Amino acid sequence: MRAVERRLHKLEELRDRNDVGREVDNALEKMGTSRAAMLADFGSLIAFRDWLAAPSAATDHQAGVPKPISEKWTAIFDQYQALQTAVSGA
Repeated sequence: MRAVERRLHKLEELRDRNDVGREVDNALEKMGTSRAAMLADFGSLIAFRDWLAAPSAATDHQAGVPKPISEKWTAIFDQYQALQTAVSGA
């Protein structure tokens, strides 16, 4: 019985992770990009997360993100925010 409980718990954890992955994919799609494009630029989800956590472009170098990639993704986020603002203001 205990083994089944552990496996069910593990299954629930994996399901939750998959849901988050779908949410990330949907958010990136709404921004006009994809997880594949993000991975091509950043190499890993961890590098992307570190870049997102960087407070300014001055820390891009510390996060290991070349300036052109940083500028590209900053533009993607800026365009998406502008669209969201236009939609919510309409």
